[in-house]
Amino acid sequence: MSKKLINTFKMKISKILSIFILVSSIVLFTNCSSDDSDNSDNNPPGLFSANTTDIRFDGATIEWTESIDVDGDNVTYAIILDGQEIASNGTALIYSFSGLESDTNYEGYVEARDGNGGTSIANFFFTTDPEVIIRTVDIEYRWWEGAGGYGIVAYFEVPAEDDAVSYFLEILDFTPDLIPSNVGRTYSWTPDDVLPTGNNVGSGASMLTEFSPGIYHANATTGSGPMSNFAAAESYYASIVSSAKLTIVIGQD
Repeated sequence: MSKKLINTFKMKISKILSIFILVSSIVLFTNCSSDDSDNSDNNPPGLFSANTTDIRFDGATIEWTESIDVDGDNVTYAIILDGQEIASNGTALIYSFSGLESDTNYEGYVEARDGNGGTSIANFFFTTDPEVIIRTVDIEYRWWEGAGGYGIVAYFEVPAEDDAVSYFLEILDFTPDLIPSNVGRTYSWTPDDVLPTGNNVGSGASMLTEFSPGIYHANATTGSGPMSNFAAAESYYASIVSSAKLTIVIGQD
């Protein structure tokens, strides 16, 4: 073989090797780039569901099923309530909200995240309960004089509560009770009810007054007579020991 032919052959081999090295470098660079940034093969976390398990006037508890990632990625959860992210990076399947408004609608979702950009969500919604205030109220009595006689009444006083929706009062104890029906008597009303005012205490189930603006009286035993009998009546009313359970339901405007 001539020297010229040999040199030509070597040049072709060198060119082929150069092309091979160039192609190999491009493939290697492409593979490295794909490993670093291309998540086209990543699958999102699997579908799951969420539900509310406990509702209170100031909060609620939600639980959800586990989201399984087919790629084996570690799944964490974020909690979004009314468009705000409340918590993230958790692995528990339960979350309790607190400090919420009573009697209010809320909605949100749990978002499962696989750490590689894949996500799936489970929606939830709930309405918080109305706030309920429970108090024990003790008996009081008052009297007034007019036209040569007196009027006297034992009553439970209830100041109006901001944002109250309803009131309910039940007499638990009344001693001494000359009228046994006092024990167990109930009174219920709303801020919109039009009630008798002042000393217009009525009788029976109507013995409920708005004594003065914003001050309710659930009236129990009443009496009247000439002033000559007042001392004995006052002694009886002053001796009464009684209590009632007051329940106030609070709502939102």
